[in-house]
Amino acid sequence: MNSVIYWGDVFHVRHRPKHHAFNYKFQQWCIDLSELEDVHRLSRWMSCKGFAPLWFRRKDYLKDEEGSLHQAALKKMSSLAGKTLTGHVFFVGNIRTFGIFFSPVNFYFLQQETGEFTYMLAEVSNTPWLQRHYYLVDLSEDSPKTTKQFHVSPFNPMDMTYHWEITPPNESLKIILSAHQENKDFVAGMKLNRQPLNRSAIYRVLRTTPFMAIKIIGGIYWQALKLFIKRVPFYGNPGS
Repeated sequence: MNSVIYWGDVFHVRHRPKHHAFNYKFQQWCIDLSELEDVHRLSRWMSCKGFAPLWFRRKDYLKDEEGSLHQAALKKMSSLAGKTLTGHVFFVGNIRTFGIFFSPVNFYFLQQETGEFTYMLAEVSNTPWLQRHYYLVDLSEDSPKTTKQFHVSPFNPMDMTYHWEITPPNESLKIILSAHQENKDFVAGMKLNRQPLNRSAIYRVLRTTPFMAIKIIGGIYWQALKLFIKRVPFYGNPGS
């Protein structure tokens, strides 16, 4: 089975206007979207069809696109690329735990028959507005860059450029985004290692991170409070 689970660290480092950094232990599901039936059968604690303690729910992702998640991801990627894209899609992100869902960003990796990953789609949401935006990254580029088009952190301005460093899913997975104005102001990323997706891994998730959404939301507001205390400038959401 190609579907796996990744364990490791997520981190943020703010260089300007004041230094601030943190690091959390983290896990991400990596699901081959052609293997949903196989994933569904792994454990009674995990489902791709209906409620379970761990629930991969289609309606949580790419809500503005119809069809299966695989079809929706290909359609969104093709729209952003301006051409028809085909291939195998891997989802990397969070799923529902005990009915609760929150995921700041989900990733969709497009793999060709040769095994090469050619594109990554980032589905970004913001807190507390829960709006969504999509960035397509061409993995054939040496140092891919995208212009910031979506308000996420109220402690970052809009006039920034994102620089991506990506190691697609394999034995390890690395996604690092640095936000630049004239200089590198902010870095966020995750560095994760692959583990098989099986009953043991599912039980480990339930035992160690049964409420991932609450952990993520709590971490966001805790770090926001620290930035507020440090008097880091605050930027309102221009799209609200």
